[in-house]
Amino acid sequence: MPDPTKFYTVKAGDTLSEIARRYGTTVQQLQTINGIKDPDRIGLGQLIALKAEAVCKVDVLLLDRERNPIKNAKMRLNYSGKSEILSTTNDGRLPTILTDSPEDLVKISIARLNGTWKKITEITSGWGNKLVTLASPKTKFAGKTMPHPKDPDGMPIVDPKRADKNPVTPPEYPETTKSKGKSHGNYGDGKGPKTKKKTTEKGLPFKKVTNDQVKLDFLGGYTGEKITEEDYVNAAKSIGCEVAVIKAVAEVETKAESFDKRNRPTILYERHQFSKRTKPKRKYDKVNPDISSRKHYKKASKGNKELVASGALHDYDLYGNSYSKLAKAYSLDKEAALKACSWGKFQIMGFNYVAAGYKTIFSFVEGMCRSEREHLKAFVNFVKSNEILRQAAIKKNWVIFAENYNGEGYAENNYDNKMKKAYKRYDK
Repeated sequence: MPDPTKFYTVKAGDTLSEIARRYGTTVQQLQTINGIKDPDRIGLGQLIALKAEAVCKVDVLLLDRERNPIKNAKMRLNYSGKSEILSTTNDGRLPTILTDSPEDLVKISIARLNGTWKKITEITSGWGNKLVTLASPKTKFAGKTMPHPKDPDGMPIVDPKRADKNPVTPPEYPETTKSKGKSHGNYGDGKGPKTKKKTTEKGLPFKKVTNDQVKLDFLGGYTGEKITEEDYVNAAKSIGCEVAVIKAVAEVETKAESFDKRNRPTILYERHQFSKRTKPKRKYDKVNPDISSRKHYKKASKGNKELVASGALHDYDLYGNSYSKLAKAYSLDKEAALKACSWGKFQIMGFNYVAAGYKTIFSFVEGMCRSEREHLKAFVNFVKSNEILRQAAIKKNWVIFAENYNGEGYAENNYDNKMKKAYKRYDK
C-alpha cells in the first residue's frame, strides 16, 4: 500500500491545484515529478507522488566481480544540469541523489588512475526510486608491491621457471583461492578478498589472495548422465504428453547448457525470492540490496547490452553471474538462498522442491548437482503435481502452461510463444 505521506490517490472531484494546496506544494512541482502534461486532466484512482523523494531518488552500488563492495571509488554523476563527484562508502554505495523529474537522465562515470573519467552507463531516473548496481568484471583487493630481490650485480633475480617465452605459473604463484571459513554477514569494512605476503623457495615475492566467499558445500556428486531419447519417451508417457513438449520446455528454460564447465548445474539466482524467504522476510534488503530486494531483476535495455556483455553492468541477473550472488546469500541463509534459485535443465525453482519429489531443499539441490536425468525426473514430478499444468502440457495450451510454470510474469518474457515455436520445431 502506498505511503500516504508520499502518495495520494485521486478521488472524484479532485483537482491538481487542490491537491497541491492541501499538501503544501505547487501544481508545477506535481506536474514535474509525475510527468503530468495537462494539469486539468487527472484520472480517478490515479496515484500522485507528492514529493520528489518518493519517485526521484537514485542510489548507485559498485561491486567487484565477486560481488564484494568497492569502497573509496571516485565517481561522477551528471544529472538535472548538475555534476557531482562522489566517493563510495564501505558498503560500495554512493550518497543518494535526487533528480528533478523521473524523466531526467543520469550519466555515471568513474575516475581512472590517471585522473581522467570513464563513462560507465547512463540511465533514466524513472518512476520510483531506483538502485543501480554496477559490477566490475575484475576483482579488487588491496595490496602493495614488494621489493624484488637482486643479484650481487644489482640485477633483478629471474625465476628460471618463468624465464621462457610462454611461462607456466609455478605452484608457488597460486591463483585466487576460496577460503573455507564462514563468510561475512553483510557488506561493510574489511570484507572482500584478502592478500598475504609470501615468498618462493628462491626468495621471490608474491601475494596470496584469498576470498571471503563461503564454501558451496552442496556442490559435487556430478555423474554426467545425459538424458537419452528413451528417457524422454518414458517421461512423456508418465505425463501423458508428447516428447516434443518436454524438449520445447527444456530449450526455452535453459538457454545455456544444463551444467557449466565446472560441472555445476545452471542456475538463475533471484534476489526477490531470497528476500521473500528469509526469516524474518526482507531481513537483508537494506544491508545487501544486490542479493536481497523486493524488486526482481529487469532485463538490460538495448543501450546497455554491450556493457552487460563486457561485464561492466549487471542490471539483469544473467546465468553466469548467479553463483557469486548465491555464495553471498548462502552465507546469510542457506535454505532461503537455495530456494531462491531456479535449477538445471528445466529451471525448477528451489522452493518447489516438494512438488519436484524431494523431502528437503538440500536433497533437491543434491539431485540437481548430479545429472540431467535427475533434472528430467524432477520436471516430471513437478508437472504431475499440478493437474492444471499437466493438462496444459497434454493439450499444448502454452498460455496456461507458461502461467503455471513460470508465474504471473510469463507474458513479460514471452514464454508461451517461445515454447510454442520450439514445440513446432521438435514436432517436425
